[in-house]
Amino acid sequence: MAPLGRYARGLVALLVACGLVTSAARAQESLRLVEQDVKAGLLYNFLRYTEWPAPRSNGAAIVCIFGPDPFSGRLQPMAGRTVNQRPIQLRSVRETGEMDTCSLLYLNSDERAQWPRLRTYLAQRNVLTVSDYEGFATSGGMIEFTHANNRIGVRINVGAMQAADLTVQDRLLRLANVVGTARP
Repeated sequence: MAPLGRYARGLVALLVACGLVTSAARAQESLRLVEQDVKAGLLYNFLRYTEWPAPRSNGAAIVCIFGPDPFSGRLQPMAGRTVNQRPIQLRSVRETGEMDTCSLLYLNSDERAQWPRLRTYLAQRNVLTVSDYEGFATSGGMIEFTHANNRIGVRINVGAMQAADLTVQDRLLRLANVVGTARP
C-alpha cells in the first residue's frame, strides 16, 4: 500500500506542477496579448501626434508592417478609423518599393537584420519608423518600444524624425525617453 500511496502522491505532485507551468504559460501569453494591445494603441497615438509635410499629410494615414504581424490582428480595429481627419489603412509590405506610400512603418523585430537596408531606402522619405527591438532608436529608427519594470515605454530619436521632415508634438515627447539631437 505504501508504494501505491507514494506513486499517487508523486502523480498528484506532477499534475499540480504541470498545472502551475500551464498557468504560468497562460499568464505569460495573457501578458504578451495585453502588451500588443497597448502597443497597438500607441501606434494610433504616434499617428495622432506626428505631423507630416504636405502633400503626405493630405492622404490616408497608411500603417505598414514589415515582416510577420506581431499584433496578431490587433491593429484591424484601426482600419477605416480616422486620425487627424485622415482615414487609416493597414498594409503588409515585403519590398522597399511598397513603402513609398507608408505613413508609419512598423519593423517586426524578427526582421532586425533588414534595418540597415531599409533605413538607407527610407532616408529620403517621410515615413515614421517604429520597432520594438533594443537599440532601434539609437540605430537611426524614430520610435522604439522599450520594456522596464513590466511597463512599456517609448524612446524617440528626434534627430531621425527631423531628418525625415516629421514633427512630433510635445505631448508625445513628454511621455518618451528622447535620444538623438534636434537640429537648430
